[in-house]
Amino acid sequence: MNTAAHAIVNLLIFRKSARDTHALAIISGALLPDAPMFIFYLQAKIQGLSERVIWRDSYYDTGWQNLFDAFHSFPLLGLAWLLAWRARLQALCIFFASMVMHSLFDFPLHHDDAHRHFWPLFDFRFASPVSYWDPAHYGQFIAPLELLVVVAGGAWLLRTSESITLFRCVAAILFIYLAFWAVATVIWR
Repeated sequence: MNTAAHAIVNLLIFRKSARDTHALAIISGALLPDAPMFIFYLQAKIQGLSERVIWRDSYYDTGWQNLFDAFHSFPLLGLAWLLAWRARLQALCIFFASMVMHSLFDFPLHHDDAHRHFWPLFDFRFASPVSYWDPAHYGQFIAPLELLVVVAGGAWLLRTSESITLFRCVAAILFIYLAFWAVATVIWR
C-alpha cells in the first residue's frame, strides 16, 4: 500500500477511543516503516539518479534493504511492542501495533519489492502473487481498490471524528494521498 494509505487503514482498524486519544501514535506508527525509503529516495534524487536507476538498481542495495526490512520486521516490532507493554506505555504500544499493522498489510501486497518480514531471523521474502502497484501482479485492480478504501475511509473518519487532532491529521493525509496520485499520474503516465 502507499504510505499514506497505511495511516487511513490503521485508523479505521483501531477502536474509536484509541483513534480519538492516540491518533498521532497510530499515524506515526503507520508511516514510520516507510521513512527509510523516503530518505533513500531523497538521497538518490540529490545524487541525480533517474527513476529507473533508483527503483531498478539502487533500491536493491543490501544496506538499504537491511534498513527497509528492519522497519518491517515482525520479530523486531513484536519485541518493541512487548517492551512497551511491559513498561505499561499505552501510546507506545499503540504506536508499535500500528507499525505491525503496516507490515501485515505490506506482506500480501508486494511482489518484486517484498520485504524480509522475519529479518534478522530469516532472509525469507514472500513474493506475493499480488502487488499494490505492479500491473504484472494485479496492481491495476489493487491500486483503484486502495484509492476507494482510502477516500471513503478518510471521508468517514472526517465525518465521525470527535478529535480536532484526528480531523486535521486525516484531512492532511487525504490531501497528501490525493496529491501523490495526481503527481504520479503525470510522472508515470
